Order: sequence, then structure tokens, then C-alpha cells
Amino acid sequence: MLAARYYGIGDVRVEEVPRPVCGRGEVLIKVAYAGICGSDLHIYRKGMFVTKVPETMGHEFSGVVEEVGTDVSGLVPGDSVVGDPRVTCGNCEWCRQGLGHLCPELGFIGEVSPGCFGEYLLMRPECLLKIPKFMALQKAALVEPLAVALHIVTRAKLTPPVRLGVVGAGPIGLITVLVARAAGISQVAVVDLSPDRCELAKRLGADLVMESFPDDFSSQVDVVIEAVGVEKTLQGSVKWLRPGGRLVMAGLYEDKICFDPNDIVVKELEVVGVNAYETADLHKAINHLASDSIDVTPVVSHILPLASAAQAFSMLTASTKNSAKILLEPN
Repeated sequence: MLAARYYGIGDVRVEEVPRPVCGRGEVLIKVAYAGICGSDLHIYRKGMFVTKVPETMGHEFSGVVEEVGTDVSGLVPGDSVVGDPRVTCGNCEWCRQGLGHLCPELGFIGEVSPGCFGEYLLMRPECLLKIPKFMALQKAALVEPLAVALHIVTRAKLTPPVRLGVVGAGPIGLITVLVARAAGISQVAVVDLSPDRCELAKRLGADLVMESFPDDFSSQVDVVIEAVGVEKTLQGSVKWLRPGGRLVMAGLYEDKICFDPNDIVVKELEVVGVNAYETADLHKAINHLASDSIDVTPVVSHILPLASAAQAFSMLTASTKNSAKILLEPN
């Protein structure tokens, strides 16, 4: 089968690999769509997270059950599924409480085990969630990033009439705008360097889009969701907040930064971290998509064949950001 594999920084190759063999306690999935995530870009640019090379990348997917092991119940060939791609230790105090996103050993498929950028994928049945037959598999491929955005908004404690700022109009920032609007937040401002992404944020419900942080005090917001993960945007986010505001850090940092925390102290800001999602967020994401209460499809800017994976990574890491979410179509 074809798979997109990471060989080193800036080196993604699509090549033939053996099709996985389904074991007694495993499920073989025929991948329909696989999304390129920001963490995949961290791997591509910096080699973060991966534990061996080469590795089949990817953790966001939708697909159809192809085969089930003899010890598997509850799933049959033909079922439409999405995955919980988190790989945890299963034994720590957080895992025992069902808080796998806080596991100190948390990893993801595509980083610590083969991922979904291939025609087929093996997973344990407990890591699969069935989706309704009527749900389009293209839409279902965004269950996982929608779960991230739902977790962000929960951690941000958003309630009307809060004024919200979102820094970064990548897929997570854009989907967060959708979730915030669905939660009744009417004042949503977005900052991003890309005019194309700013325009998309406006179409998705942001009432104000900017290519740089505002300078005047009257434009300050109550909550900022920082979804970029670089020094400049973190500094700008803190200055953008009103006294007593809340900073929600949802971006991963590729480089060490130099940061002046005095604004946090002087303005008595609350700082909240966000890492992935809870299992409940995945179920909520499926319900939102099944009921059409949140429409994530406009976030998808390109659907490319798996054979074009290297091109997709080049598009997403280009200095001019003309793309948002790219889905790979293996079959």
C-alpha cells in the first residue's frame, strides 16, 4: 500500500509499504481522508515528537472498517469510524481518571506508532468511534481538530458577552471561531498575518480581522486564545488582554522564547494551558457534525491525493499562507 513517511526534517516520502496484518485484538481501517495537523508541521520543520525514522505520519482521519480481529466485538466490516489517536501509558494517575490528555507519556499515532497517512491503518477497537452512516467521511475527518477546539473553548470559560481574541487563523484557530460563535460569543476578533486566512476567518464568523495586533487600549479583549506558538504572538496576546483577562495557550512552541511576564503580574491575568482533548470532546464533536450545529467544511481548502503529500507539506509551510486545512485522500 502507499504511505506518506517522515524521513527527516523537510523530508516526507510517499512509498510502498506492506499492508498491515490485522491481529486478534485489532481493527484494520481503510482510510478515507486524513488531515494534516499543526503537530505534523512541527514534525516536518523540526523533527518534534517522532520516536523513530522512518515513520508513517498522521493522526486525524476518517475511514471504514475493513477487517476485525477474532477478539473484537462491537465493530464489523463496513462501519464508518474516526479515531482517538492518543497513545498513553494507561497506568498513571491521570490515565486512571480518564484524563489521558494529561498523561506525562502522551503521544499520538503518526509519532510513536504508524499513523493514518496510508491506505490502511491498524488500531485497537477501544480507540475507534463509530460515526453515523449518513455523515460524510470528508466531514468526519475533522472530528479530531473539532474536539481540540471544543476543549479550548471549555478551558477558556467563554460566556456572553465576553470579547474574544483568537491569535492565528490556522485550522485550529478557525474552528475555534466556529465553536465560539456556536457558544453564543458575538464579539470575536482574529489576528493573522495571512490576508487569505483573515478573509476566511471573517466568512466563518469573526466580526473583526486584523493582520497585526491593535495598539489602542479600547480594542483590548477579555480572553485571548493564542494558537500560534511563537514569541511575538505570545507577547502580543498578553498586551492585547484587558486587566483581569484570561490567556489561553493552545499553540505548541518549536523554539525557546524570551518572554517578559510583568504584564501577567500587573494586569493579574489568568493563564490557562490546553493540551489535546478529553474523550468526551470527541463524542461532542461527532454530535455537532451529525446535527450540523457546527459546519467545519469551509475550513478545508484542499483535498489532495496521498501521492501529493510532500506538495501538501510545502504548501502549508510556505511563507505565504494560502491554504488552511489540507486533507489527503489515500484511496
